[in-house]
Amino acid sequence: MMLSDVRDYIDSLGIADYVYMGKMPGKKDKSIGVYSSKHQHAYKVAIGGPALESYGTKYVTILVHWNKSPGETEEAATSLFDAVTKAREVTVNNVKIKFIQPLYDLQDVGTDDAGVFEMVVEAAVIYEKGAKI
Repeated sequence: MMLSDVRDYIDSLGIADYVYMGKMPGKKDKSIGVYSSKHQHAYKVAIGGPALESYGTKYVTILVHWNKSPGETEEAATSLFDAVTKAREVTVNNVKIKFIQPLYDLQDVGTDDAGVFEMVVEAAVIYEKGAKI
């Protein structure tokens, strides 16, 4: 699973006008950015090695960069949070996402330099390994 697969899944939800990966050029209102998590997570491998693993975990940070309304920003971020927590057996770019597990509650990170409100979802994307769909 690649970060672009997560971005494409988030884009398919139709919540934001723009969905970016890695950087948010111009930081347009009503945007979502998908990033590889910078938090440390323990490396796990199946007994017997990676060839025996049936699933993998991709840790991501999803930034909801919305507008100057804290209420509208929270509404959009809550819609995203609810949608990802309900994801089950979703196929995107020939990769099956088994489920998405938020690691924390929705995080309010305040505003950027332009006064646009932002919220963050930290999550583990659990995906099927092995055969491509």
